[in-house]
Amino acid sequence: MLSKEQIQEIRTILKKAKNPLFFFDDDPDGLSAALTLKKKYNKGNLVVLKVSPFADSIYINKVNEYNPDTVFILDRPIVSQTVFDHIKVPVVWIDHHEPVERFNVHYYNPMVLDKTDNRSTSYWAYQVTKKNMWIAMVGIIGDWYIPEFIGKFSYKKLLNNKKTPPEVIFDSDFGILIRAFTFILKGQPPDVRKSLAAIEKIKSPYEILHQTTKEGKYIYQRYEKVNKEYQSLYSKAMEADDKGDPYVFTYPSTKTSFTSIVSNELLHRMKHHHVFIIARLKGDEYRISLRSRKTPILPILKKALLQVRGYGGGHECACGASVHKDDFIKFISIFKKELA
Repeated sequence: MLSKEQIQEIRTILKKAKNPLFFFDDDPDGLSAALTLKKKYNKGNLVVLKVSPFADSIYINKVNEYNPDTVFILDRPIVSQTVFDHIKVPVVWIDHHEPVERFNVHYYNPMVLDKTDNRSTSYWAYQVTKKNMWIAMVGIIGDWYIPEFIGKFSYKKLLNNKKTPPEVIFDSDFGILIRAFTFILKGQPPDVRKSLAAIEKIKSPYEILHQTTKEGKYIYQRYEKVNKEYQSLYSKAMEADDKGDPYVFTYPSTKTSFTSIVSNELLHRMKHHHVFIIARLKGDEYRISLRSRKTPILPILKKALLQVRGYGGGHECACGASVHKDDFIKFISIFKKELA
């Protein structure tokens, strides 16, 4: 957990910042956390990170471009010490993955005080602001968690009486919002920038679901466009079911990456499988999403990565990795052996 003192520290830094810069991971949790913090005082700029954890230059280049007085890094499990050494203004890093040690940064991670507490970055952003619950809820539920304040949620009927995170994500009206927050971060940089500018102006989820404003209509149309591409790939993943465990599905490089959401939906739909490995070939690497119903797979991933060219990490039952294409078969072999 984050202590009351830590939450107040973040709140104070956010309030004092005149020109904050919000870096965030490219998923609903990262986007929701950034929006929740930015909309509290309506100041600063958003930068989505769709790059390797070791791509230090984007931080430095964007800091030079926006000249912020405070930097927030949200939902990124790995940030190089080099980044903090180069940024000369206060940096607040809020994350919920395995804790790491860095210097020259205000680091907030619930797992530092309680290694079992990996509640999402958007959960803690809401604790800081206590505003825009629906935006925070997109990230919280999108990160597979139902918060204790669900009873106070003004848009609870959008959940369609679904009780678990995957049911909400894939079988409810609110799930459309979660998937929209995922899909608007896909595509070319101009489309992503336009989507972020639009989503910042949204005040109610119904603007998107009912397309009652031009911004809401734009977000919904982008969701529909990307969803068509997603559904095509998801159908192929369902059809390729080989009944084995782990379930492995690979696909060639496409203009859009869907490994994370495909792995999540397969986990929800395919009850006869327990572990899923979804991999997209991009250049010389397979970009991989790994999901498990119960078995802790993070230790297995760490062991496998010691024997191949690659990197990765994440949570006990939800991980991500990149593995050199020539080592992918070996990687799968190691994984299957460790699962047996």
